[in-house]
Amino acid sequence: MHRLLPLAAVWPFVLAACQTLPPGRPPFELASSERPGVALGEAGRQAAVQRFQDFYSDITPESVASKTGGLYAQSVFFNDTLKTLNGREEVQAYFLKTTRHTEFVRARVVDAAHSGPNTYVRWEMDVKFRGGREPVRTVGMTLLRFDEAGQVVLHQDFWDPAAGFYEHLPVLGGILRWIRSRI
Repeated sequence: MHRLLPLAAVWPFVLAACQTLPPGRPPFELASSERPGVALGEAGRQAAVQRFQDFYSDITPESVASKTGGLYAQSVFFNDTLKTLNGREEVQAYFLKTTRHTEFVRARVVDAAHSGPNTYVRWEMDVKFRGGREPVRTVGMTLLRFDEAGQVVLHQDFWDPAAGFYEHLPVLGGILRWIRSRI
């Protein structure tokens, strides 16, 4: 029984982290069908990936204010596994809130691949949280789809938030590391 107590302590955090999905199709599946994107030419793809790199290379309140409109379409679907957002204004507000809780957020594009309207960007991101001891590095990939103007209409991240984020939180991090050591 005493071995189950740590798991019982984690259960409220697990439930709080779960997102309740409405009946029907999952949000990404629905957004993907509603936002098929367009296949940009080589120059258009390179320019779009460069805008992505420019935006994420150093996220500050100033860069969010000046670059969000150039990168994201008005009706963008955005999911970074922590948050699902619809619309440029929600994305901009999310990043502005993020900058209030971090000393810096910097990402580097490792490479990109294209298939029809889909662009896959592999990246490394370093985040230093206010009050944190050292930066947290995470790696991931983003599926991007663009409109005719080269703006992102669909942004879906794929990364491990447990290793890249949750394990670095004061209480929850220790619990997650303990659970991983038991598996």
